[in-house]
Amino acid sequence: MFLPTIPKRLKKSEEVCLVSLKESKVNQNTIPFYNAAKPVLLRYYNFDNKIQAYLSLIKNVLNKNKQILIIFPFISEAKKFSQNLSEFENITCLFLNNLSPSHFRKEWLKIKTGQVKIIIGTRSAIFAPFKNLDLIIIDEEDNENHKQEEPNPRYNVKSVAIISRDLLKCKVIFTSLTPSLNSLYQVTQKNWQYFELDKLVGLPMIKIIDRQIENKKGNYSIFSQELTERIEYNLKRAKKVFIFLNRKGLATLIRCQDCGYLASCPTCHLPLTYHANKELICHHCNYKEALFLFCPKCKGPNIKLSGTGTEKVEIELKKIFPQSRILKIDIDSPLLNQNPADFDIIIGTQYAFDLINWQEINLIGVINADTLLYLSDYRGLEKTFNLLVKLSLFLADSKKELIIQTFSPDNYCFSALKNLDYKLFFQKELSERKTLNYPPFCQLIKLIYQSIEFNAGQSEINKVYQDLQLKVKDSEMAIYPPLLAYTQQVRGRWRWQIIIKILKPNLDLKFLNDLSENIIIDSEPENLF
Repeated sequence: MFLPTIPKRLKKSEEVCLVSLKESKVNQNTIPFYNAAKPVLLRYYNFDNKIQAYLSLIKNVLNKNKQILIIFPFISEAKKFSQNLSEFENITCLFLNNLSPSHFRKEWLKIKTGQVKIIIGTRSAIFAPFKNLDLIIIDEEDNENHKQEEPNPRYNVKSVAIISRDLLKCKVIFTSLTPSLNSLYQVTQKNWQYFELDKLVGLPMIKIIDRQIENKKGNYSIFSQELTERIEYNLKRAKKVFIFLNRKGLATLIRCQDCGYLASCPTCHLPLTYHANKELICHHCNYKEALFLFCPKCKGPNIKLSGTGTEKVEIELKKIFPQSRILKIDIDSPLLNQNPADFDIIIGTQYAFDLINWQEINLIGVINADTLLYLSDYRGLEKTFNLLVKLSLFLADSKKELIIQTFSPDNYCFSALKNLDYKLFFQKELSERKTLNYPPFCQLIKLIYQSIEFNAGQSEINKVYQDLQLKVKDSEMAIYPPLLAYTQQVRGRWRWQIIIKILKPNLDLKFLNDLSENIIIDSEPENLF
């Protein structure tokens, strides 16, 4: 990842020569956040304004004859942005981890010698051999793809950027349409500076549908009556509709259809996950209980294991609107030669976001916000809120509609969403995190152990847990008992995990170096399942 494959003999044609930077017409106007003394969190509402800001920053850096690095969460986004840089083609490098070894080596040498000034890439580009780096931009800083989960090294590019800022004496700007709670917390602690690139133009009409009321009416369809009616209304007026589903929630939710009771851990307040042995398990503290037949709250028998996929939604829509042209877009059904503009209804996951012209969409329907809201993850609410904010900003028009179906309409996530009240959400969520000792009030570490033999693996991970308990103080960290990961087997190996919360800042963690080489140490994990 860090170094190219060096050939035994370097062909003459592959030698890199430093080329001089031609003087270009640059915008001499100073951008306020460019000269900030601290790391910057830059909020934007308009995508085009963000691109123009990036181009202005590039010109500012080039005017100093230095290098700029822009990291995108996805390769496709890095390539798309590079199309704006034809003016600087000779000094621009797309530094991606899918390059061939020879191509990677050429680009690596261009960066090292200073031949290129603009480096565009994904997270591994943070380790490029910079010649004279002036600025790092992390695009969509809230995107979980900035954290490498597999394989080693497991790192968060945002953390590496902060360290690089100190080592290389460069500037760092984190940009986002929907800033992460941890980043906003850094602003409140005055560790970072906050700027808004532009202002919010408008919001769509946002309607929260209580699915419990729908069930009481006898409507057990995946579409509420109002959502069905609004889809029909838009289709009759030749307006396009987007139906959103989340496929990233791994856990199946166990819920009472009558009163809305959700099976959750009494300690961690996270949803319990249903396993094949009919046990409900908390993937944080290992709390377990048997699957119940009657609701613990209202004693009703209507217990449902919820979960809806794009195929099921497509089948239902074709039954209700047989004359409509319907397109399904997800990672298993990529867009090939089809044009979304040719369809009336588009069903999609987040995978579809960059493939749709949102100006053509008049209605967005969220089938089940609870699959987002109750992820077995301490960041479930934050991810839900930010995702729904994104959907509302895609529309950004008071004449358009966002309809969200949920069993939890009173959740503060939806109260904050209606007026895009970040302050309300931030305060509520931060209070919850502080009570339960979640980031930013602790540092999380996930230890992962894998074994072909189940009994031997269980014995080994229990021994690791017992050894760790002897080395720590309860006031400094909390170590939770080992449990099987949600994906219990990977490539034929059983998989266990131990969650550690570091409660004391700047704690010496050298004791982790004594762990067996078979233990994977994942700092700042994106999820706990």
